[in-house]
Amino acid sequence: MQGGVFGADETCGVPFSPGFVVFLFISTAAAAWVFHDYGSRTEGSRWERLAWLLGTLLALPIFLPIYLIAARPPGRLARCPSCGRPTVTHRAACRHCGNAIAFEPPPRIWGLGEVVGIALVFMITLPVVAAALGIQSTPSLVELSGLALAQNLMFIGLTLYVVRMRYQLPLADLGVRVERWPAWAAAGLLIGALSIPVSTQVEELSIALISLFIGRGSAEQMAEQEHLSDVLTGILQDPISMPEFAWILFLVCVLVPIGEEIFFRGFIYGTLRRWGLATAVVLSALFFSAVHQQIVHFLPIFVLGVVLAVVYERTRSLLPSMVIHAVNNVVAILSVFYGWNI
Repeated sequence: MQGGVFGADETCGVPFSPGFVVFLFISTAAAAWVFHDYGSRTEGSRWERLAWLLGTLLALPIFLPIYLIAARPPGRLARCPSCGRPTVTHRAACRHCGNAIAFEPPPRIWGLGEVVGIALVFMITLPVVAAALGIQSTPSLVELSGLALAQNLMFIGLTLYVVRMRYQLPLADLGVRVERWPAWAAAGLLIGALSIPVSTQVEELSIALISLFIGRGSAEQMAEQEHLSDVLTGILQDPISMPEFAWILFLVCVLVPIGEEIFFRGFIYGTLRRWGLATAVVLSALFFSAVHQQIVHFLPIFVLGVVLAVVYERTRSLLPSMVIHAVNNVVAILSVFYGWNI
């Protein structure tokens, strides 16, 4: 504080950065939405609504995912013809005025709320926890293992919780099927092998497109930098033992494909499918590529996401998609470990 006036970048000693302002705005908007949504869906008291509002405002990474995944009653909201307030449509009467409304059966598939809730867990909650634990942007193998286990076990556990506990649906609706597994595994291996040269060509196409704006040399340098910035690249280029290498293969080529395919294809694609095949394929692939936070490799990852979604649509089983995903990850790991130029 200078001359009795708060400095431009500090308020009572608390950093007042643009990032903090954006986070405060998002937290405030989310808290207001939770307060309104909870009141429209439940018989909870005003004190309960206030508790959710304050919890979301002060600890959004914790309270908002919990609300969306576990506490938010499912169903569509519609305005009551009598009182005009929003209420859940799978009730026989408006929860506000008690007058009869047009009844709709309870939803038989999970919604975008649960999808957003689980996405927030790995996009916001886990990074916040990792930062609080002092894990850097270039984690050690032990730290990386912990993050990979936490993220993918949450993918699996939270998704299964929503499908089985909240909606009481069979796992087959998520694509967890065991029939014809030898055929689906073989198909996944074949498509995975064919996708490798396709991915290479798409990466070249991506570099060519970016070259139109920043030049060929800069585009190639950007692609190389994205390869080098991958946390696994640094770990694999250092001396590691064979047990450590085998553990990395298990994490990246077994656990990650299982966790990500259950979430991205079974859960997200399954939700988006109600709006049509093309919409579900494109949007699920866009989200899949966006979360990898890359520019040059956005297009190759998007194309892989399209392939995985189409294969899941045709088979209604996650197994071939998991195998395709695993094949791509195996090739990526081996290319870094042995220095292959793929």
